[in-house]
Amino acid sequence: MAILEQLVGHRNILERFQRSSQRNRLASTYLFVGREGIGKRTFAIGLAQSLLCRQPTDQLQACGQCRSCRQVDALTHPDLILVKRPPEKNFIPVELFIGDREHRRREGLCHDISLTPFEGTRKIAIIDDADFLNAESANALLKTLEEPPADSIMILIGTSEHRQLPTILSRSQIVRFQPLNAEELLTV
Repeated sequence: MAILEQLVGHRNILERFQRSSQRNRLASTYLFVGREGIGKRTFAIGLAQSLLCRQPTDQLQACGQCRSCRQVDALTHPDLILVKRPPEKNFIPVELFIGDREHRRREGLCHDISLTPFEGTRKIAIIDDADFLNAESANALLKTLEEPPADSIMILIGTSEHRQLPTILSRSQIVRFQPLNAEELLTV
């Protein structure tokens, strides 16, 4: 089963993305904000699955069965780039965006997202823990945010837009995730 079909709540956000997709008007960068554990990461992965699915519906629903859907579900799809703060770090290291000193601009998210998609028609990057971007890593990401590669989508996930640097906020469409209501909580 597709990830977005299993998601509880956030129907209004799903409908917003469905309308944008139908109109071919998806943005290049989104910032998902809301409380910890509310479903932002699950939604981001489900959206990636729907966008990378080989047999999607016009309602932005993945089939959940094709090779691409299974790869996204396993977080192994070659056109899906995941970046998150390592547990032993206080911030997301700049190397995850532009490579280490020896491989600058030849590794990392900014390099990988600029490559031609391997299997699908687009590249999708999910940056979890965007609250932990420091000035150096945000600046490394800035050029990619300003000039995103064609057919790429970046999703940053954080808890609050107030924890984001102005350079990130000004280049992202903000999507606010609200707490689940009582009825939705009963189905979890």
